[in-house]
Amino acid sequence: MAFEPHGPRTRQTAVSALLAVVAALALMTIQASSANAADRYRYDIVNGYSGLMADVMWASTSPYQEVFLWPNNSSASQEFDLLDSGGAYFRIRARHSGQCLMLDWRGGWYANGTRVIQYPYCTSGYAPAEWRQQVLSGTRCSGGICTTGIDQYILVNRQTGRCLDANNGAGGRPPAQAILQQWDCVTSTSAWNMGNQAWDLLPHDAHRID
Repeated sequence: MAFEPHGPRTRQTAVSALLAVVAALALMTIQASSANAADRYRYDIVNGYSGLMADVMWASTSPYQEVFLWPNNSSASQEFDLLDSGGAYFRIRARHSGQCLMLDWRGGWYANGTRVIQYPYCTSGYAPAEWRQQVLSGTRCSGGICTTGIDQYILVNRQTGRCLDANNGAGGRPPAQAILQQWDCVTSTSAWNMGNQAWDLLPHDAHRID
């Protein structure tokens, strides 16, 4: 019988090798995807009382630029990627600049009123740039009677345990151009400054329904 250089056994070996390569590539793809499985892309940070959006001021791409509230204007400076840091914390990366929102460290300490700025350092593990979402129940109970209210969400900084806050000493709905800072977290949805710390994290152009 003549020798077949591409006979059944050779073809079978080649197919097995090809399948092994495909499986390896698939595994690499799954591993790469799972490493960022908790990342969320193109989100809006919307104040729950005013409907205004967190916006890097004047769409600047400069480090140290501050963030304020502004009406929706479809700018990428109002869109953010939420990058998983583990333990329910995440970094907030501005899509127009690729920089992360963090507490301004240049004052040497983090007090109430420390501003939030954007800066290129976005590595996981830097606590002043990491945040977690926490719910405050709107339900109120008194004398055994409970009434259901609207739940609100706050954003807590990992470094300080204080919350993302819109600078608005009047309370109620914070106005356009209210600058974002940190402040002691409210503990009740009935707090006078609840509106300064109420934040919805929504997929771009989505709307909250209560």
